[in-house]
Amino acid sequence: MEDIVFEINRENLLHNVRVIREMLPNFTKFCAVVKCDAYGHGMSEVCELIHNFVDYFAVTNNTEAVALKKEFPSAKVLVLGALSTKNLLTALRLGVEVSLESEDELLLLSRYAKKANRQALIHIKVDTGMHRLGLNSVTELYRFFERLRKFENITLAGLFSHLGSGDSYSKRNYEQIMLFQRFADLAPVNVLKHLCNSAFYADNPCYDMVRVGIGLYGYGMPKVKPVMEVRARIVSIKSVKAGEFIGYGNKHKAKHDMKIATIAIGYGEGVPRIWSRHGYVLVDGKKCRFVANICMDMSIIDVSKTNAKIGDYATILGTDKNAQITAKDIAKGCKTIEYEILTNFKKAK
Repeated sequence: MEDIVFEINRENLLHNVRVIREMLPNFTKFCAVVKCDAYGHGMSEVCELIHNFVDYFAVTNNTEAVALKKEFPSAKVLVLGALSTKNLLTALRLGVEVSLESEDELLLLSRYAKKANRQALIHIKVDTGMHRLGLNSVTELYRFFERLRKFENITLAGLFSHLGSGDSYSKRNYEQIMLFQRFADLAPVNVLKHLCNSAFYADNPCYDMVRVGIGLYGYGMPKVKPVMEVRARIVSIKSVKAGEFIGYGNKHKAKHDMKIATIAIGYGEGVPRIWSRHGYVLVDGKKCRFVANICMDMSIIDVSKTNAKIGDYATILGTDKNAQITAKDIAKGCKTIEYEILTNFKKAK
């Protein structure tokens, strides 16, 4: 019996892929963003389920790209992060596509492509307003294209940028789209242009490809369903009288007689410690609140209104009967974002 059960709801994941496909305009490619171990969901398992239904995968670095390509050799894989020499030689030999943001990187990449005896496929990152990565101006891009012609072992495959806001109607997004169009006008027709992320379903132009991350996992888009489920085993049950202290620090005192349970999960496995204040888990379909600060590898909950017994499982994230806890619920209670909640849970696998 496992203390922590980490599950991917396969039906929901495939449902999300279908929903996204239906939203995409005809001939627009679907790039599934599986960086950071598929947002904590497990890159291998996610890719196994969806690789036949998407056109591209996007990852953070060469290490992730190599692992993905070794498991799925025919998959098209793009590294979104800054160019790095770590595992670059292997990545190029496997046909991984990499991102460039400066002229200086062309020479470095050309040397590695020569060692790999492979044609390097690149996507140029342009900065349309996030000021994180990318060429800064149309003039820089034009100069980049001029220099690129000198490198016979480097082929331009794509041009991309990233929207700084999920609000498709924001002024900033509009300005970024207009600027990206100026960049895109310089690029050859057969080069993939991609800008939009999971917020693409509104009125943004989708160009040739859309990169979908959080929407794939059930958040930030209409009609999608949460994919990650996390449960922890109840390892102890105790009766506590009113006035007795619970947990660390002599800060938590029982206001009335209650039955409490200790579950085998804590902040070390990804449950935010701040979730102790207002948070809860589900046991037998009922909300059971934390009664003390979440510990590193255990947490204490109030199970007074349940028939809980040792060996039962508490739902940290997911559905229990007619009740549900989502990453959005936890994020709201912790004043953070779903992305952080989901990626933290990768340690619970």
